[in-house]
Amino acid sequence: MNEFTILMKLLTRTGDPIGSSMEDMLEALDVPEDVGPQYVYSLLKGLHLKLKEIGLTIQFNPLSQVYYIDTVTSFEAIPDESGLADRLAATLLIIITLAFQEGGWVSLGRIKEFRRKSLAGIRADIRDLESLGYVEFDRINEQVRPGTRIPFEIDYEEFFRRLSDFKEDS
Repeated sequence: MNEFTILMKLLTRTGDPIGSSMEDMLEALDVPEDVGPQYVYSLLKGLHLKLKEIGLTIQFNPLSQVYYIDTVTSFEAIPDESGLADRLAATLLIIITLAFQEGGWVSLGRIKEFRRKSLAGIRADIRDLESLGYVEFDRINEQVRPGTRIPFEIDYEEFFRRLSDFKEDS
């Protein structure tokens, strides 16, 4: 097998999470960890250029720390209207932002600080988001984090770039 075949197999791997971590790619390609990431990134870049011709791209899921294959969609092609009600979209935005700042789980109290809603209102929003796959609760329902659906629907780089542009314009 050549390197691209190995990467395609890893990047299209199913399960939870979908895709492959850098460690898995290093192990499968039998590359030492000290020089390996640079080599793997160069392979990923070459594969990305080849896949781009057929409408595919390599994406990174920062929540699960995995790379995966996705279809190419331009951000402008996505309608400005999300399928979420404004209250859910606002709560989801707070959860995503805090999860990145705090490195994972976010307490309901922190969400309440930013949303300025009652705890019951926050829980109702999160239950709705959970039923749609956008967030998940911990075992005792006191903390939440972005769900498995998020990395496949949000381009994080574009999201935070637009968020910072919005912040600078304000």
